[in-house]
Amino acid sequence: MAVESVGVWWQTGAWAAGALGLGALFLRAERRSRAPLIDLTLFRNAPYVALTSAGAVANAATVVLLFVIPFVLQEVQGLSVLGAGTAFLIPAAAMAAAGPVAGRVPAGAAEPVMAACLGLAAAALAATAAAATTAAAATTASAAAAPQPGAASGPAVLLAAATVAAASLGVAGALTLTGTQAVVPPDRVGEASGLTKCAITVTAGLGLTPAGTEPGGALRLASAGCAAACLALLPRSGPTLRRVSRRWSRPPRSPR
Repeated sequence: MAVESVGVWWQTGAWAAGALGLGALFLRAERRSRAPLIDLTLFRNAPYVALTSAGAVANAATVVLLFVIPFVLQEVQGLSVLGAGTAFLIPAAAMAAAGPVAGRVPAGAAEPVMAACLGLAAAALAATAAAATTAAAATTASAAAAPQPGAASGPAVLLAAATVAAASLGVAGALTLTGTQAVVPPDRVGEASGLTKCAITVTAGLGLTPAGTEPGGALRLASAGCAAACLALLPRSGPTLRRVSRRWSRPPRSPR
């Protein structure tokens, strides 16, 4: 409600203050409870917090991509609803195929793979934003002059960049839950998964806020977020990769 009321400052402030107050009361009750709904020591688990935060950024960027690309295809590129939906099947299929690919990643390697996917997604989202901005400028120019040769390649460039971004974000998003489950005790997997799912769902809604007003800016903001999340995971990715490589490079034990 605070996001929806962003145009009226006092409504935004009231909803935000109410949410903060309720959050403070919840934390106070959880600390005093003998059987808390969420054990707050979970937030002391650095790998869990890092993976959940990165997953939240990836999910927000995914929602921005899913909203902006069909909008640009229709409003900027001039495609019909059916044409835009058909064209968007390409990045949608890439995102759907990313799930099974992420399922083959070992749980211990989730962090470095997720960091790589977020870095690739950042570059692809930046390219998508550039293609969308170029298409918008070409559309504005064509209103006053004849369209330039090669202008029809706009949708192809846009879809190519969006497909790479969709595949990368699909893998990163799928690794969020599997990665967090690998870094918490087995008896807290359900609790951790529920909290992670709540976090990525909330950030997905927040990601739509700039998408409706400035599509290109929303893509650039999503790109910056993915780049920041990638950089945050990189310091942990090196030791993780070394542990995984040592585990896989060990020779098999000979039977006695």
